[in-house]
Amino acid sequence: MKNIIKIGSLLLIAISIFSCRPEEIDIAGLTDFPPGILSVSPANNSKVVKGDFDVVVKFVDGTTSPLANAILILKDPAGTQLAKADQNISGTADSLVIKGSTFNAANLAIAKGYTIEITVTDVNQKTQTSKVTFEISALPFAANQDEMFLAGSFNGWGADRLTLIADNTWEIKGILMDGGEWKLKNCADWCKDDWGDSDGDGIVELTTGGGANSASSPSGLVNFTWNDQTLRYTITPAVIYATNIKSLYLLGSFNNYEGSDYKFNLVADNTWVLDQIQLKPTDKFKFSEGPFFMGRNWGDNEHDGKADEFGTNISLANLPSNQGEAFYKLTFNDKTLVYTIEFIRFPSIGIIGSATPGGWDSDTDLTDNGDGTFSLLISLTDGEAKFRANDSWDTNWGAADFPSGIATQNGPNIPVIAGLYKVTFNPGTGEYNFVPGIGSVGISGSATPGGWDSDTDLADNGDGSYSIVIGLGDGEAKFRTNNAWDDNWGAGDFPSGIGTKNGPNIPVTAGIYVVTFNPSTGAYSFAPASIGIIGSATPGGWDSDTNMTPNASEIGVVTLTIDLVNGEAKFRANDGWGWNWGAADFPSGTAVANGPNIPVTAGTYTVKFNVNTGAYSFQ
Repeated sequence: MKNIIKIGSLLLIAISIFSCRPEEIDIAGLTDFPPGILSVSPANNSKVVKGDFDVVVKFVDGTTSPLANAILILKDPAGTQLAKADQNISGTADSLVIKGSTFNAANLAIAKGYTIEITVTDVNQKTQTSKVTFEISALPFAANQDEMFLAGSFNGWGADRLTLIADNTWEIKGILMDGGEWKLKNCADWCKDDWGDSDGDGIVELTTGGGANSASSPSGLVNFTWNDQTLRYTITPAVIYATNIKSLYLLGSFNNYEGSDYKFNLVADNTWVLDQIQLKPTDKFKFSEGPFFMGRNWGDNEHDGKADEFGTNISLANLPSNQGEAFYKLTFNDKTLVYTIEFIRFPSIGIIGSATPGGWDSDTDLTDNGDGTFSLLISLTDGEAKFRANDSWDTNWGAADFPSGIATQNGPNIPVIAGLYKVTFNPGTGEYNFVPGIGSVGISGSATPGGWDSDTDLADNGDGSYSIVIGLGDGEAKFRTNNAWDDNWGAGDFPSGIGTKNGPNIPVTAGIYVVTFNPSTGAYSFAPASIGIIGSATPGGWDSDTNMTPNASEIGVVTLTIDLVNGEAKFRANDGWGWNWGAADFPSGTAVANGPNIPVTAGTYTVKFNVNTGAYSFQ
């Protein structure tokens, strides 16, 4: 019996010894890794304010092979050594400091490219090295950026400058925001980096190269603060206004009378504004102190523009501002309880009729120009047309005049003469214009021969579409008219898609293409093209092309080594005469579209042709 007790006791002791929680085991002490560099000041790629500063490096290691020695070497941008520290260190955590007084830190020149070379060794002679680069700047505080700007719909995507007010902290006060999108940028002209907060979590992400804009901002006068280290920002009211309520929301049939989607902004004493909301005449709603009916709310028993606490639902159909389904601006005074609902714009304006692509069955939508007018480039046939809102006959406009006039609601059909037009309509005034022709249609962008600075014009196909054979590089492109950005189209799809007015840049893969674009529909395509040589001087005669090979190092250039006889030749695309080039010169020249046959002398040649410039040579 005693033996059993002894055995049991030994088992309990063993269990107590080996049942430690995993986190209690000293993992570091069981390993033998090289020493680590925990932190460096100044940090890599940081800016140090001109003045006195120390170099401080912290090290860590495991108990199996603790720290032994560290070396720091500070150099200026020219590589000249300014200071060196070589010192024994110990334990699992230690640090090494070079005091600023030892290298006259306060008098160092403002410049980029200062470096700290770091070497740390442990007792087992394992070593870790690193090199840190930093800048001494003229900024009043440490920061990661030289300058910062705020841009958005509120300033036409311009550049309002922020001020560095503390380490890594930038601020702009009294900026009037409009509830729209915005971005931060470190160059006034978008020449460097920019940041946005698409998910609205209060932290921006790097969006250089066309990333998403920030989610909607508040409306009114605000202070904007941003930390360029944590990337966190805050937007707070610049002025504290008098108010009788903490917040205000619009709850109605459109959101099941709950939710925070339609929150008002306090813009003046007791004055709350919801910049825009899309409402239908059948919608009913109330003003509420919270996103749910847990506190006070206001309706309007008489629909007289003065709210009643806990009153009946407000119906848009019963208000004089009702313009049908549209976007409206709402204002509410929490002291007088007076509210206003102001018509802003219709969700869509279209043209419809026998003269339009959709006939009388469907609208062709116009583009909102942002100034109260809507416009569209469109091919029309002989017939009639009208303008209408929201693809519905509830609100429509017409007149008896062409090509311009003043349309009235429920007016007569507009007579139309066939042609390609830029159509402009103002639903506020009823003014409309059908302007014939659109001038030139071109392609522009980093992928094109002219870059973003100049267009390469497309040829008019006579059916509303335009096309060109062109060599393109990797990059982006857009279509536009008249070498200007007033009318431009883009989309995110390649090699084909539907471009929208002021749409995104089209991503392009390098190659030679037949590019086709229809400004009326926005449809575009980049169809790969083959380039060949044909003629009596070539092996295939005038019956078949000998295809040439694209030159990987020169955009739009094709080459071919070929035996030729005395005769003539031309270059053409896709084995057809739709696109062909020729000239009267040999052995080199500049070919033009549908030009003369090139005279050829017999021989073996390396033939080179540039589809973008027309330049060719037989060597």
